[in-house]
Amino acid sequence: MKRFEKIQTAAIFLLSAMAFGVPGSANAEPTPLGQVQHIHGITVNPINSSRLLLATHYGLFSATTDGFTERASVFNADMMSFAVDPANPRRLFSSGHPEKGGNLGVMASKDGGSSWKRLSDGAKGPVDFHALTVSPMNSKVLYGIHEGLQKSSDGGVNWQVIGKAPEKLFALAASAINNSTLYAATMKGLMISRDGGKTWQAGFIQQKPATMVHLTPAGRIYVFVYGTGLLTATESDFTWKTISSEFQDRALMSFAIDPKNPDRLFAVTDTGTVMASKNGGKQWTSFEGFDSSTPETIRKGQALYVENCQECHGVKGIGERPGEPNARDDFGFVAPALNDDAHGWHHPDKQLVETILNGSPRNERMIAWRKTLSEKETETIVTYIKSLWSFRSLACQGTKHTACMQ
Repeated sequence: MKRFEKIQTAAIFLLSAMAFGVPGSANAEPTPLGQVQHIHGITVNPINSSRLLLATHYGLFSATTDGFTERASVFNADMMSFAVDPANPRRLFSSGHPEKGGNLGVMASKDGGSSWKRLSDGAKGPVDFHALTVSPMNSKVLYGIHEGLQKSSDGGVNWQVIGKAPEKLFALAASAINNSTLYAATMKGLMISRDGGKTWQAGFIQQKPATMVHLTPAGRIYVFVYGTGLLTATESDFTWKTISSEFQDRALMSFAIDPKNPDRLFAVTDTGTVMASKNGGKQWTSFEGFDSSTPETIRKGQALYVENCQECHGVKGIGERPGEPNARDDFGFVAPALNDDAHGWHHPDKQLVETILNGSPRNERMIAWRKTLSEKETETIVTYIKSLWSFRSLACQGTKHTACMQ
């Protein structure tokens, strides 16, 4: 449980801020996705489904699978909570803190995040909702957490406290089939209220920390239970099924589903890495390079790896071992493992590509392959190498790796 206390802290702070381009400038250069910190919410961009919208400590950003982000709005605030209207994905809500401090109250966008308007102070406000959700049954009904459980029945303009919120709450979701049912992901597990938030009961037999809960308009529930994995059930039968348990000691904190393709899932981990799945959550990879990570691309990358890299780096990237007959360490170096055994995952995609193309100044054996491999072929090799990594390594790739070494 001590390990999970760190995850709770990460969920609240999601790492200390790093260099982030020029956060206050609408014309800032694109920022590498791996440097984005404090991602509090995620959704598929309603204007361009190949992009994601990230609600962050510095405002709203649009992310692409090439590994970069750009500002999606001049609204520059700490978006502590982020909610999407299931009936109209262009309608977004947020709450948190303005750039100069204080509380935002309730903010709304009708155009997919480009512009924002302040709707309300909330009850006992201005509020800084750290959890916010829109009812799939009625988009005028919103719930938020600030000095208790608050509800709005008029689209976020007027609010009232209707009950006590569960302690140490990570996420909140409203039912898609019953106006009186709410779900909460908490340190004590998934909690359910059947009476509009007046009382709460355990919603899952295992009372382990639940860091995320998500409801679809069709009434399907997704919940992440630490130590168990990603689970799903329908509200109608409430029979839980484990989709995947490959997460090791990492957790999913924010979650989104492509409204055009329910098999395309996206999530933010406790390290702040954006992950993606093409098969309903069974397997995951990093959002960077997600579109190009296909079985065909991986096969092509493997063939190129076998032809050009395997002699030194070994079958499936196991690397050389000092003292082994085939380890050529005349300069004191062996070819490092490229799977989970070494630190290949400490480097972002771009750095791995550059090292292959230009060689390594630290290791004379790692020659430049630019005359042999094209940049596209090199990217394909990196795609194959990443297919050898565990979820943990993918979630800790690049600058995020320091969070996994604490």
